[in-house]
Amino acid sequence: MSCLRSTSGPGRSRGHVLPKSRDNWPLIMSTVLFFLLAIAILVFVHEMGHYLAARQCGVAVERFSIGFGRALLKWRFKRSNTEWVIAAIPLGGYVKMDEPNFEAKPLAARAWIVFAGPLANLIFAALAYAFLFHAGREEPIAVLAQPKAATAAALAGLREGDRIIGIGIHDVISFNDLRWRVAQASVGEGAASISLKAERPNGEVVSVVLPIVATHTGETGQTSDPAATVAALGLAPMSKSVRVIRVQEGSVAQAAGLREGDRILRVGQEDVRQPDAVIGRIKESQGKPIELTVSDGSQTERVVITARAGQDGVFRIGAVVGAEVETTHVADAPLQALSRGVTRTWEMSLLTVRALGRMLMGELSWRQISGPVTIADAAGQSAGNGLQAFVGFLALISISIAVLNLLPIPMLDGGHLMYYLWELVRGQPLSAEIQETGRRIGVALIMALTAVALFNDFSRLAGW
Repeated sequence: MSCLRSTSGPGRSRGHVLPKSRDNWPLIMSTVLFFLLAIAILVFVHEMGHYLAARQCGVAVERFSIGFGRALLKWRFKRSNTEWVIAAIPLGGYVKMDEPNFEAKPLAARAWIVFAGPLANLIFAALAYAFLFHAGREEPIAVLAQPKAATAAALAGLREGDRIIGIGIHDVISFNDLRWRVAQASVGEGAASISLKAERPNGEVVSVVLPIVATHTGETGQTSDPAATVAALGLAPMSKSVRVIRVQEGSVAQAAGLREGDRILRVGQEDVRQPDAVIGRIKESQGKPIELTVSDGSQTERVVITARAGQDGVFRIGAVVGAEVETTHVADAPLQALSRGVTRTWEMSLLTVRALGRMLMGELSWRQISGPVTIADAAGQSAGNGLQAFVGFLALISISIAVLNLLPIPMLDGGHLMYYLWELVRGQPLSAEIQETGRRIGVALIMALTAVALFNDFSRLAGW
């Protein structure tokens, strides 16, 4: 039995009221804390690489610091002269070595000490991925929803119920696997097309080729979010139902009593299983009342709701909806997980390097660079999704730190390695004057990169 209600009424009594903005402080604080925890872990890993290599080569380490600025905590161990510090500005760290002792070491030893920091980040990422692959995870099955009309998938003849079993030379075990392979091809390799192998519900296997050159080009001619490439191709996992993920405070959705976790079964008289169908019908309503049939698992109700037009003229109800998809449990044996962890770290490192190269060539938008605000938000969201999501986030950022530090920019580890390469070829180090000039250039480049990252962060917050 169902009942009919209107948004002019008080809404469902069982629906909860979203917190006021002042009550968001616990969420903000947890986001900040998990961001600082992530930074502390990854900085510790990086600097520990330098520290262990220095000790191995007989170089005295005077200070090991997590953070910059005034020391909040410091201590020494009995068998070591190293001062261990936790400092006030937790956005990095450093290992301070005995400079004359370090400079007196052979070139190979100095290069090894410098390289060991990024290497430690890569090893950490490989072990983190190995943990995830062995622990197992629930991933969406690679069975397709009906591709949107005129997309590459629709034009190639793919249809609802097709299971993607291969892309290029790689097998596909889940929809996440498919996303990863498409990202590799489009962002990392700049491929013009991808070859997919699909199995139909009747057992027939078909092969299709999807063009991807124009699927991720924004209005400016620059490449936009690579995560949107799969969706732009028309590929989406088959959905069992549409679930309400988030309800905005003060929205018409909240007034109607919609709440997180509700399933939207119908819009009007049309059964819906895909979020796009719900979103499309809401946009098409043009401010006229529409009826949603909603279930919370224990009861089914009908909700009459009237969408509001935003500043862009698009009609919305103030709720985020997503697909509830069928999943498969994927887990690897220990050695296989370790092998896949190393492979994934290598592939992700190459993808990052290629993406940076394409940014420099103007083929990929610099808007993809993320700063501390975006990273903090990702840290908080991943932690909220459980240990495995947070470990995956740490692995990804650890790879980014390794690749960034290996760039041939003075002030970074890669800049020092570039100087050592010069010393190896010429038989003598660069002059102090040239190194000082390089340091200034490095500082300018790092400041410019930081400015771009912060601009992108605040642009995302402002919705630009």
